[in-house]
Amino acid sequence: MKHIELISSLQSKLVDVLDPYIKPGMRVALIDFPHHANAGDSYIWFGQIEYLLRRGANIVYVCWNGAYDPDCIKHVLGPQGVVLFHGGGNFGDRWSEPHALRLRVLNDLKGHRVIQFPQTVRFDHAENIVATQAAVAEHGDFVLFVRDQASYDFSTAHFGCPVELSPDMAFFIGARKPVSVLRDGIVLARTDIESAGPKAVAHLDLTMLPGVWLRDDWLVPDWAEAKLTNFLCRFNRRWNRNALGRALMVILANRLASQRLKRGIRQLSSGRLVVTDRLHAHILCLLLGKRHMVMDNDYGKISTFHQAWTRSAEDAKFVRVLNDIPQQLRAMADAT
Repeated sequence: MKHIELISSLQSKLVDVLDPYIKPGMRVALIDFPHHANAGDSYIWFGQIEYLLRRGANIVYVCWNGAYDPDCIKHVLGPQGVVLFHGGGNFGDRWSEPHALRLRVLNDLKGHRVIQFPQTVRFDHAENIVATQAAVAEHGDFVLFVRDQASYDFSTAHFGCPVELSPDMAFFIGARKPVSVLRDGIVLARTDIESAGPKAVAHLDLTMLPGVWLRDDWLVPDWAEAKLTNFLCRFNRRWNRNALGRALMVILANRLASQRLKRGIRQLSSGRLVVTDRLHAHILCLLLGKRHMVMDNDYGKISTFHQAWTRSAEDAKFVRVLNDIPQQLRAMADAT
C-alpha cells in the first residue's frame, strides 16, 4: 500500500475508536508531556494534539510528570472533564517513572474518566501487574487504548476495563516531505534498555552496506530544544495556575514537539535508505514515504505493531535476522 493511502486508513481507524470517547467541546487534561530528548515520544504528542484539535476538544491543561498537580486538574476540568494520558510504549514496569505517574493519576482523580492514549503493554514482574489491576479497579472509569494484539489480549485478560485496539497517534502528523539527502543510508539504532543486544541494528557492520552510511540515534537535543525543555519544566506547574499560563503551556509544548519532529525528519532524510529498530523511526519513514528496513526491539514491540498495522506498506520491509540486511539493502537500493 502506498504511504498516503496507509496514513489515511490508519487515521480513519483512530477516529473510529477515539471519537466515541472524546466529544467536541469536551474539557481535557493531557498528562505526561515528553520532557526527554527521545524524538519519537514527541511525535506521539504532536499526533495527539492534532487529533484533539480536529475533534474540537478543549485542551485546558498539559503537564510533564514533574509538574503534575491533581488539585489544579480537578479545578480546571470541572465535573465532566476527562483526563488523557500520553501514549507510547511505557504501560508497565519496563519504564517505571511514567507508569508510577499513571497509577498516581488513577488514585488521585477518581470521579474523572481517565483515557490512556494508545500504548504497548509490557510487564516483567507479577507484583506490578497486581498493583496496576488494583489501581484500575479502584478508579472505576479507565479506558485503555493499545497498539497491538498481544497488548490487547493481555489487557483484556488482566485489567477489567474497556480496552480498544488502535494504531499509534503519531499517524495524525500526516504525510511529510523529506529534506536533503546527504548519504546512501542511515542506521537509526536503539541504544537503550529496549535494544535487542548483539542482534540489534546497533551492531550492524556498516562496511558491508552499499555506499556511505552513518549510524545514529535521536536522543540528543539541539540547543534550542534543550533551552525550551528546561523552560517548560521549570515553569509548567506555576503557569498552570492561571488560564493564560495554561494556554501558553499548550503552545510551547507543541512548539517543542514540532522542533523534535523537524530534527527527526532531518535525520531520516539524510539517508537515501534507512535501517532502524525504533518504532517511531519506522512510523516517520512511512510518513515521509521513505524506503526502509525495520527490526524488532528486545521484546517484540515493533513486530507486533507491524503485524497489526503496517505490514502492507510498500516502503517498509521487516527483517528478523541482522545478517540478512546487507543483501536485502542492495536489492532495495537497486529498486529505487
